[in-house]
Amino acid sequence: MKTILTYAFLFFSTYALTAQTASISGKVTDLEGNSLPGINLQLLDESGAVVASANNVNEYIFTDIPTGKDYTLQVSKAGSPLNGLSTFDVVLMHKHILGTGNLSNPYQILAGDVNGSSTVSVADIIEMRLVILGVIPEFRNGKNWGFLPAAYAFQNPSNPFTETANISNTFTLNDDISGFDYIGYKYGDLNGTYVPE
Repeated sequence: MKTILTYAFLFFSTYALTAQTASISGKVTDLEGNSLPGINLQLLDESGAVVASANNVNEYIFTDIPTGKDYTLQVSKAGSPLNGLSTFDVVLMHKHILGTGNLSNPYQILAGDVNGSSTVSVADIIEMRLVILGVIPEFRNGKNWGFLPAAYAFQNPSNPFTETANISNTFTLNDDISGFDYIGYKYGDLNGTYVPE
């Protein structure tokens, strides 16, 4: 009888431990749905400590993550600011500002904000030109790529800056989450001509 109780205790203890963890998985693509290589991800707990990470990937899965807690997923990608950036992007930006050729989706507009001002303006055009000419080594926003949850639907696609501040990468993990995907956009590359790196 003692042996049976011991096995029963071990079984339920193992089940309880298993039930208290979950997994999260997803992928990172560009605007066209193509996989983006070289992605770095960090899963942070409520205190900001790294719980799990994956480097140089385009798909990820984090397993055995304790449930009932809030987590934040950080997505980043290194690379050259010149990748995909050309004078044609400057022309597209110029037309958008003048209203003679509006950018067609919110990610293009976000990609045009190379100075991190939450607007697209002549200042962004100047900065794009300075990077192209090699006068400055990188964009003022300090990033080459931006990322947003793929499931997010913009309410005002023509002015995404009013919404991006409210888009959170923080979530409560209660059960397995799959398809927690992200879309990446390359700063300065308004026509999607970047080369995977």
